[in-house]
Amino acid sequence: MLQRLVAIPTTKNHRLLIRPIADIIMIQLKSQRNPYVIGRPISESAIFFGRQKQLGFIEENLRQGQKVILLHGQRRIGKSSLLQNIPQLVKVDNSVFVSFDLEYHSQEKLDNLLENLAEAIVEQLEIPQEQVAIPKAQEIEEEKHIFCNKFLPQIYEHLKDKNLILLLDEFDALNNKHIGVELESLFKQLKNVVYKNPKLFAIIFAGRKPADVSNLLQIFPEVPIEEVGFLDNESIKQLIIRPVAGSLSYEPEAIEAITELSAGHPYFIQILCFAVFSRARELQKWEVERKDVENIIDKAVELAEAGFAWYWEALSALEKVVFSAVAEAQKIVLEKSDRELEKDPLKLLANYDNVLSRDSLEKLTKELTSKGFLNEEGNKIKIELVQRWLIQRHPLWHEIRELEKLDKQEIKDTYETANQLPQINKNQKQITIPKSLTGSDKSANIQQSLHSVKPSEVKIHRTKGEIWLIAGMIFLGLSAIAIASFMIFFYAPNGSDSKNQKQNFLQNSTSPTNS
Repeated sequence: MLQRLVAIPTTKNHRLLIRPIADIIMIQLKSQRNPYVIGRPISESAIFFGRQKQLGFIEENLRQGQKVILLHGQRRIGKSSLLQNIPQLVKVDNSVFVSFDLEYHSQEKLDNLLENLAEAIVEQLEIPQEQVAIPKAQEIEEEKHIFCNKFLPQIYEHLKDKNLILLLDEFDALNNKHIGVELESLFKQLKNVVYKNPKLFAIIFAGRKPADVSNLLQIFPEVPIEEVGFLDNESIKQLIIRPVAGSLSYEPEAIEAITELSAGHPYFIQILCFAVFSRARELQKWEVERKDVENIIDKAVELAEAGFAWYWEALSALEKVVFSAVAEAQKIVLEKSDRELEKDPLKLLANYDNVLSRDSLEKLTKELTSKGFLNEEGNKIKIELVQRWLIQRHPLWHEIRELEKLDKQEIKDTYETANQLPQINKNQKQITIPKSLTGSDKSANIQQSLHSVKPSEVKIHRTKGEIWLIAGMIFLGLSAIAIASFMIFFYAPNGSDSKNQKQNFLQNSTSPTNS
């Protein structure tokens, strides 16, 4: 078989190095940069895949003149990537976009935040600073309406007939303690600013704190809302194969394995594919099979540790117990084909009825399902990679022990701060605001949960280490009692009989043994 050769010029002696083309291609692939992106939003539209539904939703509502549009979703679901691609992919006439990430300013007071927003508008619109007077934080503090009444008119004059669309990311990252005003007050100020300025529009991205999404909806009751959720199958496929087109190929079973492990969550797709590519480059194996995906799962779990952390921190102490129980049940079902446990994973907590009642467990399961952490039936972790991480890092016995450490006040706090996403009617663009638990209803719910949780009772389970420690302590205690009894017997002044017993004992112990 003939090999195709190519001449490569070298600097030494100006000679030509003759090498097979296949070897050259292999060297290039081995040194190729990993094209999958983890740890940052995707701003390049060439490697941004999916989200056609959300892009169409935004474009349609902007064309209809909607002043405020709200998009919500879990952290790391791709909201920031979507935001950064809106200016390139959403086509609306006579409009300019300015993005502003509130997470970077969450520790600032409102006056400083508005100053930074003004600077971002001037910078991104490329307006010479000498043409615009950017209000300073101190000026905003002294004159509350300077941003709206003096700064924005200068921007409109520069834009002429164009609209200004603000893309506000991580809106619920703001903190009441730092910003200096209640978030509800800030939301109302935003509403006044937007509706009083006909050329100003806002697209808000939230979801870090679903309770704040509900607050937004109460202030903007008619706002169009859309969820940024998991990717559909076609978008999953494109995200897997297109970044490595021409270098790495995936068999259909490999794509199916990645889909099963990630459930279409873009962050975990990127993590899995990043690990797959790294291993392919290391082994020089450029066709990916299902077994190749299975071989990198542990590495993917390691790479995604930071992402798992925010996933876990979003849960209350009570939810963590249920979440770990469902993960543990999945593992047992896989190993032992336990169909009863598959239908009802809460059976694992039957022995812990001194911790959580069945009614509370079912309510918590529904909350986790509504948040997208469990499947629709509530009997499986929605993302398999998360389930595998839970088994490794947060086993059920550990979470039960953590819950038992809490007192009733702490449990009450976790119950009150548990966030619930608003219920969205998927057949409508508008959202119906759910009635929040207030007054006596909320109090009754909290008290019911407190009665069902009994963290102060004696723990009914021990680790193996604890069992051996207790056994050792009992043994030492019995040994001490025996020694003490012997000493009392030996030295107690019980008359002549006692003395004779002692002498006989000493004689027997010191005399040589008969052979």
